This record gives sequence, structure tokens and C-alpha cells, in this order.
Amino acid sequence: MLIPTHRLNGESMFKKRKLQTIENRAADVVVIGGGIVGCSAAYYLARRGVSVILCEKGDVGLEQSSRNWGFVRQQGRDEAELPLMMASNQIWQGLEAELEADLEWIQGGNLALAYDNERMELIERWHPIAKAHGLDTHLLTRQQLRDIVPASKSRILGAMYTPSDGQAEPRKLCPAFKRAAQAKGAQFLTQCAVESIELQNGRVAGVQTEQGSIQASMVVCAAGAWSTRLLRPLGVKLPSLWIKGSVAQVAGAGDLTAAGVWGRVAFRQRGDGRLYMALGVEGEHHLMLDSFRFFPAFLPLYLHNRQEMKFRFGRVLLNDLFGRYNDFKRHRTLDPPASRQGIESALRYLQDEYEGVAKVTVERTWAGYMDCTPDMLPVIDQLEKPRGLVLASGFSGHGFGMGPVVGKLVSELIIDARPSIEVTALRFSRFKEGVGTKHSPVV
Repeated sequence: MLIPTHRLNGESMFKKRKLQTIENRAADVVVIGGGIVGCSAAYYLARRGVSVILCEKGDVGLEQSSRNWGFVRQQGRDEAELPLMMASNQIWQGLEAELEADLEWIQGGNLALAYDNERMELIERWHPIAKAHGLDTHLLTRQQLRDIVPASKSRILGAMYTPSDGQAEPRKLCPAFKRAAQAKGAQFLTQCAVESIELQNGRVAGVQTEQGSIQASMVVCAAGAWSTRLLRPLGVKLPSLWIKGSVAQVAGAGDLTAAGVWGRVAFRQRGDGRLYMALGVEGEHHLMLDSFRFFPAFLPLYLHNRQEMKFRFGRVLLNDLFGRYNDFKRHRTLDPPASRQGIESALRYLQDEYEGVAKVTVERTWAGYMDCTPDMLPVIDQLEKPRGLVLASGFSGHGFGMGPVVGKLVSELIIDARPSIEVTALRFSRFKEGVGTKHSPVV
């Protein structure tokens, strides 16, 4: 079966323009990265009267923030993430009104499917965590599952269902936060790569960009897959690797469900009936130099996911060996090709597991790189060294749903010196402490 591959080429989504040199520009805070976390942080900082400049080497929301599935999922999270996701879900419910934007928000729940006893036992072990936090998660029998997805076939053993979970359109979120942040006074410098974070006497003094320097006493690193490279010259070693995920847009599936579904094939159905579809448990890691630098830290994760993780050797490693990823201007938008094999497998699972989808059409495909940490948890922390540097990175595929609350927490770290939700478990120092390689088997 041949699958058409139409990449979301970020370079074609904006017009190139002559760079404007900036001289002696200053702000209270510089945010590096125009993904969901960076745009959200800029909005919440500006809303509280902080002067903020966001720098993005391409345009906002063109990398993983627009290339994910669009799930806003609370269930199945590591317990360290769950309070953040529950708070983020509350923000999502009013976000369209707050940002005055159509985000295609649908609060149709989320389903995690079990095909065998081992997977069902994992789900059953996570259910008490949901109860302890007051989350509306239910365990479903095969028949109860069919009440939510009538087209599902009997080979699915059972499921976990959280009705308050939702979904939204990834391509719309960052532009909406950008407009709202600009209305509050935030400045956005696109096509403006940050080349280095500048220090003075052990604390942040600003950033050097391709357009000139910006003075600031606080810098937020929300650079996603690029964070590790940006931080390395400072002696800040963030263990993070790129994991590629491929997605397809499918038409002609009929009315399946309003819930996001996560099984062998993961999908959600938009309001226009189209599906966003991907393999539920597979990712690709293209080997690079950091794969070897961080091998000891990632070994437990490698071993746990050895059946689902596909390792690739080729152009990414060669580019890395020649230092091409160290020039942030060279790669305005990471736009890897989708995995044809992965999309074909996901389509087969869809047709095998759901009735009435034999004649669906794959309209377009795309892929993106998630920034994954050894424990699959992000870093949300204000560092002691260098002072004035806030990290919000390493979201391991969970950043879209969590983005709104993370932006709010970043603003609280900077303005109030402590966030309204406990994030100690997400501290940067956990990797040195030896607790940053443990991860939940359900997440």
C-alpha cells in the first residue's frame, strides 16, 4: 500500500524577509523558543506586566508543537505530572474564550486500550492514582468500550476512560498565544536565532542573537529539541534525545468517537470528521552524538522500550558529526519525513480494529522530533547556576496538553519565586542525584 507523504515543511509556511538588526534592546525576560511552552510563558508574563521578548529561529509553533496528535490527556500520566495536567485541563476548558480563538477544543474524553492481560494490569495499577487525585477515570469492560466507540471490534479486552480529557488542533495554539501575548505588550522576534546565553558574574545578562544582543536579567529556555545544544556551552548538561513521531491525516472514517483513542493505533477525530492517526507505541530514534554521551542515563528507557523503539543510523548522525545542528540558523524548522512503514502499520491496525474504515484515504502525513528525557518527564526549574536561567524543556511528547499551565508556572517562578503547583520532582538536579532515570510504565 502506498501512502502519500506530504511534509509539513515549515520553511514554506512563512515568507523570508530581510533581517532587522537590533541594537541595545532590553527586556525583563527573554524567552527562547516559540513552541507552546514559550508562547504560553510569554503570554502569562506579559499578562502580569513583565516586559518580555520571545526569540524564535523560525516561526512560532512550526516544530513539535504543531506536529503532535492534539491530545489533552490527564490519564496515564506519571504521578509527578498529573497535578499539572489536571490544572492544565482546567485552563484548556476556558482557553478559547481567554485567547479569543478557535482552537477546535473538544472535551470528549480519552481512551487507553488493553489488548492483553499484561496491559490491563498496568491500567488497573494506575487507576488508584487517578482516584487519589480525584480524577474521573473509569475502567471499562469490552461492552462498555463499545458504548463509546461502537465501531470497535471484540478483540480489545478492556480500557481506561477519562471523560474530562480533551483534544485540540495543534497548529492553532501557538499563533493564538502569540496574538494574545502581543496584545499584552510582549514582543516576538521570529527568524531570530539565539546564538548564546550571555552571563556576567555567574548570572544571566541576556542573549546574543543573529540580529544583535538583548539585555535581560532572566532567560527562559523553552527551546524543545534544541535545548540541550543551547545549554551545553554554559556547562548545563540536559540529558535529552530526539524521538521522531509520524502522523497521518485520514478522511472517510465516518463518525467513530469524540474521545481520543490510544491503542496499537492512536487517533482523534476532528470536528470535520478527519482523523489524526499514528502508531500508539512506536517511535524512531535517529542516532546522534548525544545518543552516546547520554547512553548510561537512557539505558533503562532503551531496555524498557526495546520492542517499540526503532533505531536509525544515517543522515542525522552525519549532520551532527559535521556540527550542522550547532548552527541554529541552518535549521529554521526541523521537518523530518514521515515514516511510510509506520503510517502503513497504523492504517492496517485502524482497518483491522474498527468497522467501517476499510476505504479511508490518507490525505497527508508529517513527522516531528520530541525532546525526550531518560525518565520521560520534563524539567521545570529555575537554576541556581547560572542564576536567572529557567528551564522548561524535555516534555517527552507531553508538552502540548501541558503547555498552558507550564507557561503559567514559568511566570510564577520568575515573578513569585515559587509556583502555585509543586514541581520539585521536575527539578533539573534529579539527573545528578540519580533519580532521573525512573519512569512510569503506563505513561
